[in-house]
Amino acid sequence: MKRINKKKNNTRYLNQIIMLSAWSFTIVISSFVFLFIGRWIDVNLNTEPAFMIGLFILAISLCIARLYMDFTRTSEQIRRMRHHRV
Repeated sequence: MKRINKKKNNTRYLNQIIMLSAWSFTIVISSFVFLFIGRWIDVNLNTEPAFMIGLFILAISLCIARLYMDFTRTSEQIRRMRHHRV
């Protein structure tokens, strides 16, 4: 029984690590999407580079905030699992 729980915990750790590492991909994609949307708005409204820079900063800020929330939640779960195991 302990072996099954240990294997399940190891799989859970791996899943959490993969989810956190996927954030780099998310940051890059959202940055480009927001940059292109901002560029399109700037060209149409003739306000270059205000929207492009603003949306880029917004994308990075939102991704970092969400990454921080996921990281703190994941680290708390890992801490509880380790504490429970001891």
